[in-house]
Amino acid sequence: MKLIIEENEQKMSESTMQILLGAMMQDKRVNISLTAGNSPKMLYQMMIPYVKDQEKFKDIQYYLFDEAPYFGEKKGEPGPNWVEMQELFFKEAHIPDDHIHIPVMENWETYDQEIREAGGIDVMLIGLGWDGHFCSNCPRCTPMDSYTYAMDRKIKNAVNPTYPERPLQPYSLTMGPKSLMRVKHLVMIVTGKEKAEIFKKFLDTPITDELPSTVLKLHPNFTVICDKDAASLLNMEDYKRL
Repeated sequence: MKLIIEENEQKMSESTMQILLGAMMQDKRVNISLTAGNSPKMLYQMMIPYVKDQEKFKDIQYYLFDEAPYFGEKKGEPGPNWVEMQELFFKEAHIPDDHIHIPVMENWETYDQEIREAGGIDVMLIGLGWDGHFCSNCPRCTPMDSYTYAMDRKIKNAVNPTYPERPLQPYSLTMGPKSLMRVKHLVMIVTGKEKAEIFKKFLDTPITDELPSTVLKLHPNFTVICDKDAASLLNMEDYKRL
């Protein structure tokens, strides 16, 4: 694992953008996976002018790593991850819908194989969840030896009672830990003082399903980029080995 601590969120976003754009410049089909959430907002605003309507990036394929599809009265509507990524990046960057791939009830069982046949994910950007989750791999219910899987929301909420009820989204579909181990370059971004405590726990805690993100430290090409606020609880003498 490579740990990079930048001065602030802007510097962190600039470093991350260099990694993503570098991967996208390869002379082949490039598959990337991006995260929603607050952490990458500045990054995406920086990236949009570089990507929008650029011929050299017109064949990039984007793979979302999780979704919570709607059932019942909202069945058929786009899921929240699709919608959020459209708002954060895809719409403004003019990414065509047919270049965006996402797990749904009809394909989650074959999603990993489809990605593998397409050449694999070249680079994936993820965040660190407030309770140590990554993608939709949550505490106490993540099958640590799983590829993409469907999790019953009732099971997830039973062991995480603070999670909100979502009766119209009974399942979460997510790439599991083994899916991420296949990614060629895994990049995590962490920003802000509100993430400082969970970030320290992530770095210090042995691998456990109480903190699912800890398993990512086994990835052979894992880069973690944070700002000084997120790193504010770290004793850097303890992390020189990283």
